[in-house]
Amino acid sequence: MKNQWRIIATILLVIVVAVFAILNVESVPVSFGFATVHWPLILLLLVSILIGAVLMILFSTITAFRHNHAYKELKQSSDERIQSLTDENERLQKRVKNTGKQAAGQQDQEIHALQAQVKDLQTQLAATKQAPQK
Repeated sequence: MKNQWRIIATILLVIVVAVFAILNVESVPVSFGFATVHWPLILLLLVSILIGAVLMILFSTITAFRHNHAYKELKQSSDERIQSLTDENERLQKRVKNTGKQAAGQQDQEIHALQAQVKDLQTQLAATKQAPQK
């Protein structure tokens, strides 16, 4: 259905241009500064429209190229930043894990030292209980 409307619109546009061409067949003088020529008015209008369309396509292509180039640069810098942040995150996670292991190791050492102290105190207590009282 969408293509049918395009075909209908194109046919109507061709009819309008044909009627416009039939109504504007008289020659008009065109001065280029160094020479003057006589062209039909419709030819002059069509050439002007064609030049305008070519310029519009040229400028839009240049703009699109610049936008694509800027997008690629932004994407590359974003990807690099994401990669550096990912690397930093991994490094910090490893550091946290290592710090946790070190802290756990220190806690285990302190527990063993305290257990040893408790055993020593229990032995001393047992020794004092068994010693004859004077």
